[in-house]
Amino acid sequence: MKLNKMLLLFFYTGIVYTCQSEYTGLVQKELATNIKNDSIFHNIRFGNTKKEFYEVCWNLNKNGIATHGPNNSYVQTILLPKDSTKTTEKISMLFYAKFSKENIIRAMDVKFSFVAWAPWNKELQSEKLIPRIIDTLLKWYPGNDFIEVKDNILVKVDGNRQIQLLRESDRDVSVIIEDLEYKYNNIKK
Repeated sequence: MKLNKMLLLFFYTGIVYTCQSEYTGLVQKELATNIKNDSIFHNIRFGNTKKEFYEVCWNLNKNGIATHGPNNSYVQTILLPKDSTKTTEKISMLFYAKFSKENIIRAMDVKFSFVAWAPWNKELQSEKLIPRIIDTLLKWYPGNDFIEVKDNILVKVDGNRQIQLLRESDRDVSVIIEDLEYKYNNIKK
């Protein structure tokens, strides 16, 4: 019995180590390319100031593309697949920039959920949303595919831009888009 548990432990440790090694190798390889992918979305870029972020959001609101999200802590846009008019297909995208001490955008916190989500509707749960979000992100950010690193965290790295995707709850899919060059330069300090 103990031998089986030990073998199982070594097996899982090997899997985690392999996944982390694949991720570490991918990050090192992508950062070594010196490719700068600073575009996030809606003409927001890594390196924009807080003031520039607010100006973009104000213009999105003025043009009817975005509004305030819950508790005014996110900006909200609604995504609707071009081939669908069903209200159940609408996806809420909440986003807000993460700033450095100097008020420069270094990451974007994004949450996706079905607009018509309800706890009893199994077709509108986050697990059903994940494949659609992956497909959308791959269209927005061509390049490498997502890899699973651990505990159902998916990661895509292209140059300095990393996109992390995680099922946050039955409702929400959480995405962090960050500038790895900035992140790793600050870790070394």
